[in-house]
Amino acid sequence: MVNWSIKNANIREFLAELLGTCVLTCLGCAGNALVNVRDAGNVGMIVVPITWGLALTVAIYVCGGVSGGHVNPAVTLGMASVGKLPWSKVLHYFAAQYLGAFIGAVLTFVVYREAITNTKGINNLTMGIFGTYSAPNISTGTALLDQIICTAFFLLIICAIVDERNMAVPKGLVPLAIGFANIGLLHISFGYNCGTPLNPARDFSPRLLTAMAGWGGETFSYHNFGYFWVPIVACHIGGILGCWIYRLFIENHWPNDNYEFGNNNDTENRYTKGVRVTQN
Repeated sequence: MVNWSIKNANIREFLAELLGTCVLTCLGCAGNALVNVRDAGNVGMIVVPITWGLALTVAIYVCGGVSGGHVNPAVTLGMASVGKLPWSKVLHYFAAQYLGAFIGAVLTFVVYREAITNTKGINNLTMGIFGTYSAPNISTGTALLDQIICTAFFLLIICAIVDERNMAVPKGLVPLAIGFANIGLLHISFGYNCGTPLNPARDFSPRLLTAMAGWGGETFSYHNFGYFWVPIVACHIGGILGCWIYRLFIENHWPNDNYEFGNNNDTENRYTKGVRVTQN
């Protein structure tokens, strides 16, 4: 057996983000497909968020140790905007994420192609398996605002979870915490207007696949071309906004570099301790 390894950090990060985003998109879209072809109805309102949350969790477990487990261009851009990722890495992270999402969507399509064609067919009833689409009564402006706010919350939560000076979430539980936030606070809370894309790569790449695989131009022309660009633009804006909100409201104001929430030698309530130190 030949042992070989890639030494270049950029290539390792590219491969990690590609694989992680592939896992996320494949598993998430597969959950959408299951609900769609089985006509799960209201059950899908719970099954789909849980599927995407768990898919995000395992995706971060897969690649987090190498690349940080962004698997989302909005996360990458947001982290770069606050100096937590060098700008020189943004391009290959983006390339890996969009390519990985496309491959993941292809895998789901290959597995579910017969089920889709033999039940509802290649039409507008099934194109939502891969991409998100705003509700018919939702304007482009509302969809844009929805995704800016929703993605900002997502990045705000991520920043809080990974900030060791905050609640000090154990490293091994970080993917689970992020996945849970993805399920409970975002997909369920904000799911109606746009289906909660949160991730430009997860939306655009599968949308491109559907256009190529038989669904045609309607995947882009939906809502008079007024929606397909929303997850791309709004999620990137929201990602930057969420990171900066956390920095300006929380991260910049820790008392000092040695401050540690919940010090084992301090039996006082950690919230009381935090308030008292700040007042001093």
